[in-house]
Amino acid sequence: MYPFLINIVVAALVLFLTYALTSEGLWGAALMCFNVMFAGLIAFNFYEPLAAMLASNASAIAGHADTICMMSIFLVTLWILRLTTETLAPALIRYPSILYQLGRLFFGFAGSVMTVAIILLSFEAAPVHKNVFGFMDYKFKPPFKMGVDQEWLAFFQWTTGAIFPTYSGNARDQDYANAKVFDPRGEWLLNHQDARPAGTETVLSTAEGGGGAPAAGGEGGAPPGGADAGKRPGDFSTIGSGATGVVVPN
Repeated sequence: MYPFLINIVVAALVLFLTYALTSEGLWGAALMCFNVMFAGLIAFNFYEPLAAMLASNASAIAGHADTICMMSIFLVTLWILRLTTETLAPALIRYPSILYQLGRLFFGFAGSVMTVAIILLSFEAAPVHKNVFGFMDYKFKPPFKMGVDQEWLAFFQWTTGAIFPTYSGNARDQDYANAKVFDPRGEWLLNHQDARPAGTETVLSTAEGGGGAPAAGGEGGAPPGGADAGKRPGDFSTIGSGATGVVVPN
C-alpha cells in the first residue's frame, strides 16, 4: 500500500510541475527546462566536494551535508538562471498553435521529471533509513518502475564521460576512454543506501572465496562460488546498461 502511495505522490508531483511549467507557454517552459537541466548538472558536479568541506567543518550536520549542498547549489543556480533568462529573453514569442501546444507539454514534462528526480536523489542522500520511507531501496524506481532518479544519474554520468574524455592515439580503450566519469561503477544509489544510518541491510557486501554470501541485489540469490561469486551489484557485468547506454543499477 505504501509503495503505491509513494508512486502516486511522485507521479502527481510530476503532473503538477508539468502543469505549472506549461502555463508559461512554449518559450517559458523551454527556458525553465534547460534552467533545471543546467542547475542539476552544476549541483551534481560540485555538491560532493562542498559536502566534504561542510562535513569537516560542521560535524553537527555532517550527515546532512550531501542533501544540504545538493539542494542548495541546485536551488541557488536555478534561481540565478531563472533571473538571467527572464532578463535576457523576450517575454513572448508567437508559434503555430500545434507547435505551441506540443512544445510546452514536452518541455514542461521534461523539466518536471528532472526536478522530481533531483528531489528524490536528495532524499536518497539524506541520513534516513536504508530503505527510504521504510521500503524505498535502490531498485524501487519511482514512479511505477520508470526510475527517474536512475535516469538522471545515467544522464549525468553520460555528460561527464562525453565532455571530459582523453584519448591515447586513435584508440578508445573503454566507453569514455580515460574520462573522469561520474560514478563509473554505477554505485551511487548503492553507496548512499549503505551509508544511511538506520537499518542493518547492506547491498555492497561482496562474496569472497566460496563461502561468502552472494552479492546483494542478485536475482534469486546465486549460490556461493557460482558465476556471480565475488561480484558486486555495481559491477557492469552484474547490472548491465541503462537506457542511455551507461551503467546504472537495476
